[in-house]
Amino acid sequence: MSVDPATDLVTVVVSHAVPAHDEAAFLAWQHRMTEAERRSPGHRGTELHPPVARVQDDWVAVTRFATEADLETWLSSPEREHLIRESERFRDFRLQRVTASFGSWFPTNSGAGPATPSWKTALSVLVGLYPTVVLLTLGLSAVWPAAPLWASLLVGNVLSVSALTWLVMPVVTRVLAFWLEPPAGARRPRTDVVGTVASLLFLTGAAAVFALLTG
Repeated sequence: MSVDPATDLVTVVVSHAVPAHDEAAFLAWQHRMTEAERRSPGHRGTELHPPVARVQDDWVAVTRFATEADLETWLSSPEREHLIRESERFRDFRLQRVTASFGSWFPTNSGAGPATPSWKTALSVLVGLYPTVVLLTLGLSAVWPAAPLWASLLVGNVLSVSALTWLVMPVVTRVLAFWLEPPAGARRPRTDVVGTVASLLFLTGAAAVFALLTG
C-alpha cells in the first residue's frame, strides 16, 4: 500500500465482488494494477480494503491522483485497458469518483449529471453519524466510565471519524445511491421523496431504539 495523505486531491473508488476461490488470483492481478498506477503521472497512493463481514461484501481499491487530468490519463491509458482485458472475470466492477468536501464519503456523477445537493449530503451524514456516535458513546462509557470529558470526547471523535470513513459511510452511500445519484431517466421528485422519507424513518427508528436502551 502506498499513500500520500498530504495530497488527496482526486480519488477514484473501485469495488470488486470476488468469489472466495478467486481471491488469490484477484490479489495478484490487483498488485499488477497498483504497480501500473504508480507509474502513471500524478499518482498519489492506492489502498486496497478487503471485505468486512456483514458490512462490506466487496474488495475496494481507493486510488488518488494529483489532478483530474492525471486521473483521466490513467483511466484512458492503454496499460489499464490491457490489464482489464487480461482478467475477464474481474471486469465486473463499480467505479466511482468522490468529492473532496467529505473525504472519500460521497460519490460524484463524474460530470454526467448535477452534483449531489448539500441537503442530501447533510442528511446522509446524519444517517451515519447519529447511530455511530450514540453506540460509541455508550461503549466508551461502559469500558471507561471514569474518563475525563476532554479525553472521552477526543477518543470518541477519533473513533467516530474512523468508523464513518471506513465502515459506515461506504454502506450509507451505497444504500442511498439511488437518491444521492439518481440514474438518468429516474423520476427525480419521487426519488427525492423516497430517499428523504427513508432517511428520516431510519433516524426516527434509531432514536426510538436508543431511547428504549438508555431510558
